Amino acid sequence: MPTTHTSDLACESSRLISGVSGSRTLSRTIGGVKITDIRIPDSGGRLRPGRYITLEGDPSGNALPALLRRALMQLLPPTGMILAAGLGNPDITRDSLGALTIRRLVPRKGSRYSLAAVETDVAARTGIETLSLVRAAAREINAACVIAADSLSCSSAARLCRTVQLSTAGITPGSGTTAPRRELSQRTVGVPVIAVGVPTALCVEDLTHDPSHRGLLASPGDEDVQLRLWAYCISDAVNSVIR
Repeated sequence: MPTTHTSDLACESSRLISGVSGSRTLSRTIGGVKITDIRIPDSGGRLRPGRYITLEGDPSGNALPALLRRALMQLLPPTGMILAAGLGNPDITRDSLGALTIRRLVPRKGSRYSLAAVETDVAARTGIETLSLVRAAAREINAACVIAADSLSCSSAARLCRTVQLSTAGITPGSGTTAPRRELSQRTVGVPVIAVGVPTALCVEDLTHDPSHRGLLASPGDEDVQLRLWAYCISDAVNSVIR
């Protein structure tokens, strides 16, 4: 979980995106859910190259879970074994999205995809880098891709626990902290990595514009309820593609 003035959402990085040659941004609204599809080419910009799909809406409604499944299907390979990895610290509510999501998955074999799941916890407790765990598991089961679920941060209160981002650009566990871990990406894991995250904390400095508030995070008062709703939404989308 980031703990400095930053946002993990590509849709909140318009200034960075506008400066990248060849980038594309498409937005539309379906069933009350705003969808933003951003593609960043490999041009050496500050944002990692890849595709970023964000959906903004209510995870307990009917539209968002269906649209999340559709977005996920656009990023998955045609067939193969999917390894779902739950990142983050399950003992910290705002950082427990990965663990809560993994615990609701149903690993099984299907005609098109098969699913395996692993909860990585944090390196401070396991003594093993998240990348090492995920890479070893992916190689052991000959995974075609990895879906990495984790909590994110944002800079807009309107997107706090109201947005889910899918990205082919990978993810860095603990990005923004004093000890960020090694990134999970196709380059480091060896197979495509689809990062799925929900902003569960807001940088206070983005609200107050007071530098003394740097490093402070704000979360919703009902964060436990919100995290479970998103875990249900994401796990249902992943479970539904295994047929």
